[in-house]
Amino acid sequence: MNPAILKFNIKELKGRDARLFQEWRELDALCSKRKQSSPNPLKPTLSYIIRRKNATGLPTEFEILYRCKSIVGVEDTEPPRKPIFGYLHKMSIVLPNNYPSADGNPVFTFITDIWHPNIRYSGSFKGHVCLTIKEMGVLASIKDLVLRVERYLKYQMYHAQNTYPYPEDQTVAEWIREEGEPNGWTKFTQEMPEEPKPKPVEQPESAATEAAPEEKPKKKFSLSI
Repeated sequence: MNPAILKFNIKELKGRDARLFQEWRELDALCSKRKQSSPNPLKPTLSYIIRRKNATGLPTEFEILYRCKSIVGVEDTEPPRKPIFGYLHKMSIVLPNNYPSADGNPVFTFITDIWHPNIRYSGSFKGHVCLTIKEMGVLASIKDLVLRVERYLKYQMYHAQNTYPYPEDQTVAEWIREEGEPNGWTKFTQEMPEEPKPKPVEQPESAATEAAPEEKPKKKFSLSI
């Protein structure tokens, strides 16, 4: 746990500050758990940096670091355009002054390139994440939204069809429909590990040398599998 969290007493916080503290504590617990289970604690699959605080000292802007395989672009300009993969992705979360409220939703924006139909790849809104959750600033926790975005990165969740709620990036959505899915390029995290080969059955030594009763001796035999 971040030692700074221990400086606050939840019973003394009210309103927006109480919600900000709750969100911070849940996010910190999630990242701490990932760090403990990571083969390299210095590079956990999920971590965060506080970029801004309010007057009370509670975070209002985070930088989230995802370490996982994801598509960050495509090769060439003409089909077939194979995916380009990256393994470190950075996202900003800004909690506006009227958070949490129906019109005070948190703003999720990727700082690094991400090729996903629900994340804007280029233009003036580059990096914007469309989470398509109504009243997410009121009902959904930051922790749950961070986990949802992780599923985006792993292509375990995406909307590429030209139907409501519509993709955030139409160019990426078209690539998925016409190239990514037909070639299986969106299945990079669903690959099943190779099953281990079964070990040969070892026959007990006594069974390989066992003989019949003395009155009717038989030839010794061995079993091979």
